Amino acid sequence: MTARIVIAAALLAIAATLVLAARPHEATADERVDRITAELRCPVCQGLSVKDSPSETARQMRDLVAERVREGKTDAEIEAEFRTAYGDWVLLSPPIASWSGLVWLAPLAAVAAGVVLATGRVRGGAAVASAEPSAAERAALRERVAREEAAEG
Repeated sequence: MTARIVIAAALLAIAATLVLAARPHEATADERVDRITAELRCPVCQGLSVKDSPSETARQMRDLVAERVREGKTDAEIEAEFRTAYGDWVLLSPPIASWSGLVWLAPLAAVAAGVVLATGRVRGGAAVASAEPSAAERAALRERVAREEAAEG
């Protein structure tokens, strides 16, 4: 009986933990700044986010993001401001719908063209079948063979 009570209490505790963890919470200003700066590329330190970069430029960008968050701007508005200033390059994961998305589409188009070309070659080679010669063609071939045998012999 006590084992059932302990199991029921444990299940209740797990359920309560899941409910509390799953409930949406409003991100704090610091969490928003961290999230936004983690998505922006540092213009000085190639390959590092603004959040991780030790450069002065990245520090200024972090301060600007913090200022915009305090002003009440949305994440999308802040991102748009940096995209206007630096282009899509400033985003560590640029949108596929932009010009930089062509970088992803070019290899896919090349592979698709290769598959189409290879398929056409395979089907074209198999489709070439020897057709039966007509009676006139057979007669001309027999006559030619006979002439060549007479010339050799």
